[in-house]
Amino acid sequence: MNDLLELLKNQKASPGSVIRAHRRNFKITLKELSKATGIAESNLSLVENDKVEIGIKRATLIGAALGVDPAFIMFPNGYEPYKEEADKVKKVAKRIFQQKIVA
Repeated sequence: MNDLLELLKNQKASPGSVIRAHRRNFKITLKELSKATGIAESNLSLVENDKVEIGIKRATLIGAALGVDPAFIMFPNGYEPYKEEADKVKKVAKRIFQQKIVA
C-alpha cells in the first residue's frame, strides 16, 4: 500500500500504476488477476504499463477483483490532468453554441 500512497502523494498515479500497486499489495499475480477478471494477462500488462487506455469495462472488472472503485482506477488524480484542455474545449464550445442561438 505504500507504493500507492507514494504515487498519490506525488500526483504521479496513472490507471496502470494504481492497478499494479493494488495488485502487488495483495500479492496477486497478473495470471491470477487475469483468471479473476477474464482479461488476458497480456492486456493486463499493457494496461499496467499504460500502453493502452483502460476503458470503463476493464476498470470495472479490475476494480471488482481488487475491491477498488473503477473511478479511482480511471482517475487516480481526479479530473485535473485534463482540466486545462477541458477548459479550452468549454470556451470553444460556448462560442460555437452561442453563434447557433443568435443565428
